[in-house]
Amino acid sequence: MRDSKAPHYGSLTQILELVKDIDNPKGAVSVLRNTTTITPKIQEALDLATHYHTGQKRKGGAPYITHPICVASIVAFCGGDEAMICASLLHDVVEDTPCELAEVREKFGEDVANLVDALTKITEIRKEELAFDPENPHLLLTALTFRKILVSAIKDPRALVVKVSDRLHNMLTLDALPRNKQIRISKETMAVYAPIASRLGMSSIKNELEDKCFYYVYPHEYQSIQAYLEQSKQALSLKLNQFASKLEKMFYEAGFSEGDFQIATRIKRPYSIYLKMQRKGAVNKDEILDLMAVRVLVKKPLECYKILGIVHLHFKPIVSRFKDHIALPKENGYQTIHTTIFDESNIYEVQIRTFDMHLGAEYGNSAHWKYKAGGVESEHLKWLHNLKYQNEEPKENPKEFYELVQSDVLYREDITVFSPNGDSYTLPAESIVLDFAYMIHSELGDKAEEAFVNNKKANLNEKLKSGDVVKIIKGDKNIPRFTWLNQLRTTRAKNHLKLQRKNQLKEIDAKSMVNILNTIFETPIFGLDIGAKQYLTFEKKLAEHGVEGSLSESIKSIEGIKKLVEQIQEKVREHPRPHHKQEQKQFGFLMKNLMQFKFGRILGLPAPYIGLKKCDLDHFIVYTNPHTQIKQVIFNDCCHPKKGDEIVAVMPSIKDHKVVVHTKLCKNGCEDIDIGLPMVFIAWSKKDREIFKIIIYIGSTKDSLLQILNFLIKNDCSIVRVQYASHGQYSTNCEILFEYTGKKEIGEFKDILTHKYKDRLTEFSSIKDAYQD
Repeated sequence: MRDSKAPHYGSLTQILELVKDIDNPKGAVSVLRNTTTITPKIQEALDLATHYHTGQKRKGGAPYITHPICVASIVAFCGGDEAMICASLLHDVVEDTPCELAEVREKFGEDVANLVDALTKITEIRKEELAFDPENPHLLLTALTFRKILVSAIKDPRALVVKVSDRLHNMLTLDALPRNKQIRISKETMAVYAPIASRLGMSSIKNELEDKCFYYVYPHEYQSIQAYLEQSKQALSLKLNQFASKLEKMFYEAGFSEGDFQIATRIKRPYSIYLKMQRKGAVNKDEILDLMAVRVLVKKPLECYKILGIVHLHFKPIVSRFKDHIALPKENGYQTIHTTIFDESNIYEVQIRTFDMHLGAEYGNSAHWKYKAGGVESEHLKWLHNLKYQNEEPKENPKEFYELVQSDVLYREDITVFSPNGDSYTLPAESIVLDFAYMIHSELGDKAEEAFVNNKKANLNEKLKSGDVVKIIKGDKNIPRFTWLNQLRTTRAKNHLKLQRKNQLKEIDAKSMVNILNTIFETPIFGLDIGAKQYLTFEKKLAEHGVEGSLSESIKSIEGIKKLVEQIQEKVREHPRPHHKQEQKQFGFLMKNLMQFKFGRILGLPAPYIGLKKCDLDHFIVYTNPHTQIKQVIFNDCCHPKKGDEIVAVMPSIKDHKVVVHTKLCKNGCEDIDIGLPMVFIAWSKKDREIFKIIIYIGSTKDSLLQILNFLIKNDCSIVRVQYASHGQYSTNCEILFEYTGKKEIGEFKDILTHKYKDRLTEFSSIKDAYQD
């Protein structure tokens, strides 16, 4: 139930029309008085805000104090309590005036002070230094704002209600700003504030925000839809009124009396129509099926189902459009029955709810906003509480945080699935079975072996749909599924896998560092019994010798490796020496490779300075022991690293002078790391890739093309593309794209190629790399 008096004004639209044009404090206070009772504390907050904002003006020229009073009126209309109304009046005094938070705390207590503090921290985001993203210069600002709002509100969700109301009033008065600011603020509002209003159950405010943003961001589309609605208004209203009259007659005949129910009609809002057109691929407004909607309000939940029965008995329902959110409320507490029916070739959406449900759905349930009262957390705000586990590193990846929460916490569409015991769970649309497993418990997600959906065996990455009954079979071992990250839809599952992935990469880095160090020093530093698998022991031994820094951190840069190598040379005094056949036999495959490193050179103490040799190979930079020659980087079929992927380089055989590159999470690569194969430090080259093109006449000889390709390969050219077409006994020109990595200057190589093929070479040019992945 709402815990403040019912609003004096009839609808949110009515109060918004009033506050939109207010340009003086007296008019603003009048609206506030008609919305809520002015208690002594609210009056004191009004006086303090008026004092500190004296002399300040809004962009439109009105005294600034009109803004916080109008925000307080919106908050009061939506059922905000005294503390929220006071915080609304004071939400800018700490940020924009000399007023200190301590003064607010002293005069109004902790409750109001904490709300004002949360609201002030939200606005401080605009002072942070922002990186520039050329693809979307405002995305980082939006992401930072988004995170700041949600994280600040975890302690008290009421701050969200005030902030959303604040943004709504700003949107009402956006005409005073230049066009570029109107678009930027509208896009931010659409991405951040409208979804938050939706999750708070404040659908009226969400709708108003979306329509205002739509008006500024897509003015042409807005005007087009608005013109259509104006043109069709009379016809649509006539149909709606006739349908409502039919319903009213049916309800009376079924035993309902006047005052037992209320029928309201509406035509879909402009932004809602626009979204429908985008989703359905509709080319015009007439293709939108359910432009007309009717809402029936009754007194008791049981009467909702009686109304539903009457509607379905008289009109054919579209079964796929039926949703019962009374039996299965949305996570934000939304409760309404939705059904769509046919009547005389017209389609109507019918919503059925109680009067109390209506207030909660339109303006938010204020009882839920105080979810910590008495130590009880509201089910409808657990989504906000769960953000705590997403914010372990608040200064990192704001865009990633934004994308994760957008796809999970603030998703627009959801589905309801069930456990075998009948417990219901709300998930984002297109969630997979593994999302459900992690929703139950993180351990169940980690150890999920198989699943059954509706009693049929299903894959763990199978998409779920509303109404599915899901059973998860748990195994004994953790099964990493990092490659499924993009298939998952819930933040909980994604974050858990990302944390697992981070921990596994840290372990792989530490193991790789052990092998790289042993390769650099050409012998196991702490003996054959302390290899890559014993990286914790290895790290402990280094610490005992006074070597600083962790293995997993050192491998992140060549500077870190050099520093670690220098410390080992200086502080680790003794190295074990291999003892003939018995130890060699125990060492197995690794020993065969290490023997090729000429142990004789380093059977004593390490040289004063080992140093590292840098090699530029293809698209890679390799650092290794000065005595080791690396001539080629090759790939196995097990994984296919792309530029930018995290990679490792293993040396299967020293004689071949080759290293094999794997992605860090490649199963085969991890096996090579575990058995202790020699490794080198490898990184992607930062130099730009340059592609060259030649057009050459092949001639009539069948193997001419093969000879040319062989010549290019022998001269350190990597073939990118070959285009060649033969017409019967005649041949045409062949276009070959290649990357040159040879030691000669490209001009010198061009002279060699021109001399060899003389008149057959018709073009040799450099092109930009349009073929790089």
